[in-house]
Amino acid sequence: MRPRRTAAVLLLTLAACTASAPTSEPAETQRESDMPDETRASCEGLGAQVTRVARGYVPSLSPDISVIPREPNYVGPPTMPVHSGPWDYLARVPLVLYGPGHIAPGTYDGPATMADLAPTSARLIDFDGFRAPDGRILDEALKGRSEPPRIVVTVVWDGGGWNVLRSHPKAWPFLKRLMDRSATWPNMTIGSSPSVTPPIHTTLGSGAWPRRHGIPALNIRTAQGEFVDPMLFLDPSRIRVPTLADVYDEARSNAPVVGLLASSNWHLGMVGHGAGLQGGDRDEVVILREDGSLETNPEVYSLPAISDTARLEEYTRTLDTSDGQSDGAWRGHPLDDPLVRYSTPAHVQYQEFLLEAMLTAGDYGRNADPDLLFVNFKSGDDAGHRWGMTSAETGATLRAIDAALARLIRFLDAEFGRDAYVMMLTADHGQTPYPEESGGWPVAGGQLKDDVNAEFDHSDNGVDLVDRVVSAGLYVRPDELDDGDASLEDIADWVVGYSARENLVEDESLPEGWGGRGSEPLFDAVLVGRKVAGRSCAAG
Repeated sequence: MRPRRTAAVLLLTLAACTASAPTSEPAETQRESDMPDETRASCEGLGAQVTRVARGYVPSLSPDISVIPREPNYVGPPTMPVHSGPWDYLARVPLVLYGPGHIAPGTYDGPATMADLAPTSARLIDFDGFRAPDGRILDEALKGRSEPPRIVVTVVWDGGGWNVLRSHPKAWPFLKRLMDRSATWPNMTIGSSPSVTPPIHTTLGSGAWPRRHGIPALNIRTAQGEFVDPMLFLDPSRIRVPTLADVYDEARSNAPVVGLLASSNWHLGMVGHGAGLQGGDRDEVVILREDGSLETNPEVYSLPAISDTARLEEYTRTLDTSDGQSDGAWRGHPLDDPLVRYSTPAHVQYQEFLLEAMLTAGDYGRNADPDLLFVNFKSGDDAGHRWGMTSAETGATLRAIDAALARLIRFLDAEFGRDAYVMMLTADHGQTPYPEESGGWPVAGGQLKDDVNAEFDHSDNGVDLVDRVVSAGLYVRPDELDDGDASLEDIADWVVGYSARENLVEDESLPEGWGGRGSEPLFDAVLVGRKVAGRSCAAG
């Protein structure tokens, strides 16, 4: 057991994130570790990371203690690296606005974040009834035409951040060409952390950080102490703020067509509450499942009749024979497994087919009021989780997503006219390479939980003080702190010095590349709420 450390307290103002929101961020209180300087990494970039974590923190729902692992460390298993964290490699994503009649092509070096997409869409459709809590209008790239586009299509390449694109530089030739005719922001970031699907998509739809919209993670803690999916059963009611689609639809008496084509309930934050809000209607929401079936929540959304699973089987057979033999496999992976097929080009092709069917079957672009359509292509992210972000499989699936984008642009040109629509393309996060590629330490959350409880849980009631450790931090049972033995700040101060050697499971030894680094802290900083409670890195 490591002796308790006493940290020296100092006050400093962390630099604001380079992609800051319109409102200023408060100075942070930090505690400096008592470890010698030579064991500390530089704190360069920590200010931006803390800002992102603070924006993503929601009291009671988020972890009580948030952690910023020392890059490239992360909390999670070595076999499936998580992409939850505030670092630039996860936060930096493409942003491409294309619309010959409405967008001024060029490279814009100013800041941009995911919170900017909703207010920019509102300006494009000439709707002044929406105010984004945390975003700004990217008006530097808007032509300001008198007539708005007939439709704004927002496309998200799930897990398609810059570090993934650069790992597969030949897999997205169409996007490269499209960028030459579009407005792009090289400094675009998602703006908050955790960098996971539900909060980022809800920020896209609402123009608000998670601290306002209330969707901070894949799972949240309820008042009863349970951990649940915040949008379980395709229920958007936990979103605390209205989205652009919510406000716009209600203001225009539901005349615009609003739709979503995605693969998970976690994407609902783009479109919003549908008929769940007073005055709302049942927007079209299509959730494409792994087996090719389509579903929605009929209480608040509607489902267009566009299913054609025979087409998915056709794409699957074509993929199967693409290597010259029909053996039911792709790159050695069984295509009769829906979870495998979900990560392949066949699923991407089917989704793009459904997208065109949805646009054709509905009244999109045929109304007096501009319409809104939101799309998420999830297969690239799933391929990265399954086979690794640098794998050939992920590259092939990314290539299929790029081809789907090319088909979509051709379809929009033919369906609406080249100057009658705007497409906004971005990604919700990057991906994390395997530890053997990055040299990072995959922090074993279960071991950290056991070690913190061994250090601080002095009761014998059989209830753990630390209830759960997730990629973003530690959930602590508040009733277990009542005995006064420790505070959240005490625990945070201890965690910030937690080392690689301490995180070893019993009988394990330090892996290759970590010899002589056993005492190295695994975390740069630890926060309680939105305040930095301790850091192990050294100020510049």
